[in-house]
Amino acid sequence: MKLSRVAGILVLTLALTPGCTWDQSLMAKSAPGPSPPQIAPVEPSALESKLDAMDNRLERIEQMLTDMRDQEQQRQRQEEQSRQSLAGLRQEARDTQAALTRLQKQLATQHAAVVARLGETPANQVDFRAVDIPMGQLPNGGQDYEARRIPAQVPDKAREILVYAQVATGYVKAGPHRFRIAVRVEGAREAAFYLYAVGQPQPSWAYNSDNVWLPMPRDRQLLLRAEGEAFFGDWNSEVRIIAYR
Repeated sequence: MKLSRVAGILVLTLALTPGCTWDQSLMAKSAPGPSPPQIAPVEPSALESKLDAMDNRLERIEQMLTDMRDQEQQRQRQEEQSRQSLAGLRQEARDTQAALTRLQKQLATQHAAVVARLGETPANQVDFRAVDIPMGQLPNGGQDYEARRIPAQVPDKAREILVYAQVATGYVKAGPHRFRIAVRVEGAREAAFYLYAVGQPQPSWAYNSDNVWLPMPRDRQLLLRAEGEAFFGDWNSEVRIIAYR
């Protein structure tokens, strides 16, 4: 403490003495210099522990990167599989639509040929009149009848009606299926005919059709019923009255 006071007095005296160069040299000599840095000793074991910790962290990071790459590759494979499945379904839908279009054209051609043959019968042999009356589709399931009223285009004096029915099945689930087309004759008695179809999950199409004369019902109703498990998938049908007499 005393030394610091003496040094302060000397510095103040030299500072107050003008033109003195000795004060500068004295101040330079008395000014404390920078202290050398203190380097703490490091134990080798501490460095080894630190290196081990760094190695463990690097291994964990590398494992995380590997897992991320594996997950990305798996995601890409799943995405490619999904794209391939979608492309297959789209192609199958296009093929099914094309098959359905061909079948509809074929059925329309057959129906037109039947109507043409009826219309070309010689006049002296004609005992019926050709008509083209759509009666809707066949029912898909259930044991109850669906009654379709015969329109006034067929007169009450008609004795018989010629009924055309067809069913086509493609990629459809269900087993054997019977379609019954009937009319009431007297009381509970009925006159009927059947179409038989089997539903299978296959890309090809199958169809069945028939033309049958039935008695003209007094209640003017055509009775339709499906027997068997309901179809689920691609199928179509129709019922028409194409003549009466």
